[in-house]
Amino acid sequence: MRAAAIALLVPALIAPDTTPPTVPAELEVRALTCESVSLSWSAATDDVGVAAYDLYHDGQLVTSVPGTATAATLPVVGGVTWGWYVNARDEAGNVSQAGPTVPVTPPFCEADDQAPTSPTGLTGAATGTTATLSWEAATDNVAVTAYLVHRDGAVIGTVTGSAANPPATSFTDSGLRPETLYRYAVAARDAQGNTSALSAAVSVTTEESCTNPVCGATQVTTERDLPWGLVQTSDGTVLYGRRDVFDIIAMDPDGGGKRSIGTVPGVQGTNGEGGLLGLAVGPDFATDRWLYVYHTSATDNRIVRIRYDETLRTDTLEVLVTGIPRNKYHNGGRLRFGPDGMLYAAAGDGQDPDQAQDLASLGGKVLRLRPDGGVPADNPFPGSYVWSYGHRNPQGLAFDSQGRLWQQEFGNNVMDETNIVVRGGNYGWPACEGTTGDCDAPGLVAPVRTYPVAAGSCSGIAIVRDVLYIACLRGARLYRAVISGDTLTDVQQHFVGTYGRLRTVEPSIDGNLWLTTSSGGDKDSVPSNSNERILKVTVAD
Repeated sequence: MRAAAIALLVPALIAPDTTPPTVPAELEVRALTCESVSLSWSAATDDVGVAAYDLYHDGQLVTSVPGTATAATLPVVGGVTWGWYVNARDEAGNVSQAGPTVPVTPPFCEADDQAPTSPTGLTGAATGTTATLSWEAATDNVAVTAYLVHRDGAVIGTVTGSAANPPATSFTDSGLRPETLYRYAVAARDAQGNTSALSAAVSVTTEESCTNPVCGATQVTTERDLPWGLVQTSDGTVLYGRRDVFDIIAMDPDGGGKRSIGTVPGVQGTNGEGGLLGLAVGPDFATDRWLYVYHTSATDNRIVRIRYDETLRTDTLEVLVTGIPRNKYHNGGRLRFGPDGMLYAAAGDGQDPDQAQDLASLGGKVLRLRPDGGVPADNPFPGSYVWSYGHRNPQGLAFDSQGRLWQQEFGNNVMDETNIVVRGGNYGWPACEGTTGDCDAPGLVAPVRTYPVAAGSCSGIAIVRDVLYIACLRGARLYRAVISGDTLTDVQQHFVGTYGRLRTVEPSIDGNLWLTTSSGGDKDSVPSNSNERILKVTVAD
């Protein structure tokens, strides 16, 4: 009887498996065609056993294969460069850090040296200081995949698409000088880079003043690294972090006086989208001088605060939250103070989707904490920073005039979503992506709006006078939507293709917007290998 009782106790004494597998290394391309790539990698190891390998490109899960496999053949698109990598996963759901990235550019299935026809029927009209162009679609022996918009002889925007989703045949050019004549022309381009002759030109003369919801953008400064987190303090100073350099830049609102105020200790990149991420200042910043930072370390993502007084006083650094899962992608990173004085943080799932539904994990969550790092007593799960869960890779956070928290979230390969975050809400990932998948489970909170990934991949959001602005990367546009009750109305798209990939949008203290680009170098941790802009956007009253 005693032996039987001991035997019954043994399973209860076995500790749960919390050790992830090692990194699957030595990723190689074994074969490549215009339609597929064959990859192989060295086996990972695990204290119990590797159950599966998850294959990604650029943060998007493509497929999973059994843990006994060390090779796979995957579909590709000719001429499109994707960065492939592999994660290992064990039976308990623990996910390794990502293996090395291998960029792959497949050949085109057929050589093509024939340029598209020139676009025809170009027309233009001005409303205030904005010019709106439209034209008839060009034709090509394969497919037109982009239009290049020229203003006064220089390319100022690109409207992109694909063979399956042809590019739009319109373009909006904002922020022009009043009462000025501009000449526009458009060229068509195919997937292999063949470009048509320019269309016939059209002249547009702007009006006296802006009458549009978004009046235009002015370039304030350029940046060789990726400006990710940005905040403007009450005295007008703009602070922004350089993601892969790990320091913070201060400048005047006009871009003058630009200077580094110091490096944040303990930051480490992920050879993906980790590094120095979100910034925030609290309502008492003028007196307490605390600057709040979300960053990736060698072991996790974490939230810290440092006093700022002309320079970063690194001797004052306080670590507030640790243990947010990190990986090559899906690190989240946005910070925002709420009207309740609490700090909210968007935490990604660290490429481990199961973390999003695990209330013991900080991954795939919106977190809420006191400014000193304590857990607020009225959080929905006692003793936990978790405010909401079931998120994949949330980044944008902003509060409206009613004190409601809005959030922007990356989907995998179907749709992105905009949410109103409610206390204790479950947003469905990984079973539900936007409104696709198993979204009928009881208690799931539906998104307010969804976006096709091709027109989205949106990161930052800002709210000014109860109008929501959303900055999109792959979509290369700024959405503007009026908040009306629990819905978004009068949804518009601005700067489509004008400035390329848009990462961060933040309110300025004068009631307008700051906007940053993320055109290159955002899939690695190499410092200063990009060419970015910080823009000041003027919006309607």
